[in-house]
Amino acid sequence: MKRFLIVVCICALACTRAAPKKQIVRPAQDVQTVDSVDPHPAVIDPPPVLTDEGPAPKPKGNVLSEDAPPPPSPQDEALRASLPFAPAIALDPVDGGKISIRTRTPVAEYKGHLFYFSSEANKRTFLAGPEQYLKGVFAHL
Repeated sequence: MKRFLIVVCICALACTRAAPKKQIVRPAQDVQTVDSVDPHPAVIDPPPVLTDEGPAPKPKGNVLSEDAPPPPSPQDEALRASLPFAPAIALDPVDGGKISIRTRTPVAEYKGHLFYFSSEANKRTFLAGPEQYLKGVFAHL
């Protein structure tokens, strides 16, 4: 009887394992293919737009500020045309400031080189001891 129960148990286990398992049926997903999609493009909402206005455009007329230098005179243009370099901008060897070269710009010649200054005081300072300004930061000019 024991043998019979053992054989029945083994058969029962073998039958349950051999039987095909039931597959879980999942609902069909929304898979879109070329054949199943509408051929017309989808309508998309427009992107958000800023409602504030931008800054006013700059005026196209005379845009010189109050502190801007006056435009060059014909004499300034003639002087600039005679210079061997362009643009007509120089550096003051005393204070290192940029200078727009004009007819009234203080100038001094030293050792065959022309030096331009932003003021007469800088010119006098340079001429009092030019060697100290030729050895400084602006010596390569």
